Amino acid sequence: MKYNCIIIGSGPAGFYSALSCAKEGYKTAIIEKSQLGGTGFRTGCLPIKRNLDVIRKMEEAVSLSPKGISVDPDFRNNLLEETEKYMDGVEDIISNRLYEASVDIYRGEGCFINANTFQINNQKLETDYFIIATGTSPGDYPEITLNRQNILSHIEALQIKKLPEDMVIIGGNVEGIELASLFSSLGLKITVIEQLDQILNETDRDLIQPVLDDLTSKNTTFLTDTKVQSVKTNKNKVIVSLLDKKAIVAEKVVLTGVRKMNIPEGIESTGINYSDKGIQVNNNLQTNISNIFAAGDINGIHGMAHIAIQQGMLICKGIKGHKVVNDYSSLPRAMFTLPEIAGAGKQEWELIKKDIPHEVKIFPLKNTWRGFSRNISNGFIKLIFEKKILTGIWMTGQDASEILSTSGLLIGQNINEMTILKNLFIHPTLGEGILESLFNA
Repeated sequence: MKYNCIIIGSGPAGFYSALSCAKEGYKTAIIEKSQLGGTGFRTGCLPIKRNLDVIRKMEEAVSLSPKGISVDPDFRNNLLEETEKYMDGVEDIISNRLYEASVDIYRGEGCFINANTFQINNQKLETDYFIIATGTSPGDYPEITLNRQNILSHIEALQIKKLPEDMVIIGGNVEGIELASLFSSLGLKITVIEQLDQILNETDRDLIQPVLDDLTSKNTTFLTDTKVQSVKTNKNKVIVSLLDKKAIVAEKVVLTGVRKMNIPEGIESTGINYSDKGIQVNNNLQTNISNIFAAGDINGIHGMAHIAIQQGMLICKGIKGHKVVNDYSSLPRAMFTLPEIAGAGKQEWELIKKDIPHEVKIFPLKNTWRGFSRNISNGFIKLIFEKKILTGIWMTGQDASEILSTSGLLIGQNINEMTILKNLFIHPTLGEGILESLFNA
């Protein structure tokens, strides 16, 4: 079978690459060896957000109830299983959209034959262009090996059938703290081990504090500036030995923050330059082989789903010789913790470290009118200005990812305080905290 474009991988980068190519009129096929959707849609980002969304709504309902409604214990026991069943719908959505776009789907293991041919299930597919979008998968630590039973990655952790009493999460990174938010809310005793001196490194401490407060109130302990020496299993327990000779015993251990590149089989036959850091590409997402491109995590530029989606949407521009890789200095980010942290641009710690003069405007969410109506007790919006120009906008609180989802558009536009004050915000919303932070200042 001959195609114009073949995409390998159906995660965020692959899915949108396939739709982009089909929109351009290219005869397109997509190849997936596992579940449609990859980590971004099926096994990682989306399911943990779904679980946290349910918990967030339950906690808000409890806080708003004048009679103090309680949560059925079965809710905690069944949440992961119910979410896993719900996530089966992801594959239906992806396959339906690809079918509507006339994209052929091939399922199974495959390998490159050469720079124009891919073999799958004893069938050879030829193409003018390949787009590699195979992403990454959980990796082992040098001293720890995943056994998928009680030493888990996020994939197995989200599929636990019976909740344990306790869990050790190795890594105080975004993935680790999101998982801590989830499992502490389900009643587990959590210990987070981080080798650096603070969790969520390179994030302002005031943004993190409400998350720390929430986790601490839910029986989470943090061991920072702490290194793990080994992890061993003993019957139904896992023993985590630390360099200071102490040990922690728990039912489950989850490794976070380590990803390995999913390099396709037979890639050597194409002549592509690659390493354990990914497949090398130029600003067009083109490899050293002119007809082969790489989008998303596999190219090692950034390991974020929204960047993978953007690269997939723009991949056809790269095929036509146009620049796709952009300046990510205004990159919007979100941490789907409880409460959430989101924003774009610079943070205080960066400016303080470089001794750059700046102004900070902060307004608590509880003091907004929507915060009052929703009985919100924590979180705030934070604006950072350099020479009266907005260079950072951040928020900790409920719905932070939604309220600041377009925050990247604001950074780098030379927006000053008066520009913001002259514009209208819907009332009542938590986003009015942006106006209030300036008005009160």
